Amino acid sequence: MSLDDLDADLYAALREIASVRTLLVACDVDGTLAPIVDRPEDAVADADGLAALAALAQLPRTTVALVSGRGRRDLRAMTKLGPQVVLVGSHGAEHGDDSALAPVTALALEQVLREVRAIADGVPGVVLEEKTAGVAVHVRLASREDAARVTYEIAAGPSTHRGVRTTHGKEVVELSVVDADKGRAIDRLREDSGADAAFYAGDDITDEWAFACLDASDVSVKVGPGETGARFRVATTHAVPSLLALLAEARGREVRD
Repeated sequence: MSLDDLDADLYAALREIASVRTLLVACDVDGTLAPIVDRPEDAVADADGLAALAALAQLPRTTVALVSGRGRRDLRAMTKLGPQVVLVGSHGAEHGDDSALAPVTALALEQVLREVRAIADGVPGVVLEEKTAGVAVHVRLASREDAARVTYEIAAGPSTHRGVRTTHGKEVVELSVVDADKGRAIDRLREDSGADAAFYAGDDITDEWAFACLDASDVSVKVGPGETGARFRVATTHAVPSLLALLAEARGREVRD
């Protein structure tokens, strides 16, 4: 995607937030920095997008974060970004040093894992992604009948337990024993950084929580089709590195002038 192809209003909005004193730049990973693939472990984040984030993280008064459904350890291994980039995993349940679970919460997680494993065990194409605070059940590779049945059994079983939060995404259902979402994660990042404005890009239903906490002074970008509360939209993940590169270039000029 070239700058000539960029929506004029989005271009202007990026230039505007680049000039604020303190800026938060955050984005999702799968479906945003990396195309969606059948198996999460096969996803590859765009090198140019990661380079733009790394450049932004080096700038004064600029906080950069990845906010993902993946666990923080997985995020670090996948992106190989340095400690200057804040990693928020499990839709906000893993945030910095607050990722350790209280004993009672750890017991609740063990129960959820036992029940989810029993439901998914032996079902072809169903992939479990266990995390610090929960488990994601990927059904993209399962038959439509098996996907519907597994999703229903999870909704009727472990999802009903007190304290369990269920999040539905693209061909995935996630159960967490920590009450967190991407909107709360963005709120916390904004508070911690004192940001005057924020940029956030995401593609999934879970990203709508983040879009909802942003306002007219922020830039929110939906990647791909579907209803959204974001201010702007780009068609595919291929556009995201260009947005981040533009923001990095404009921000660099502003903070160095």
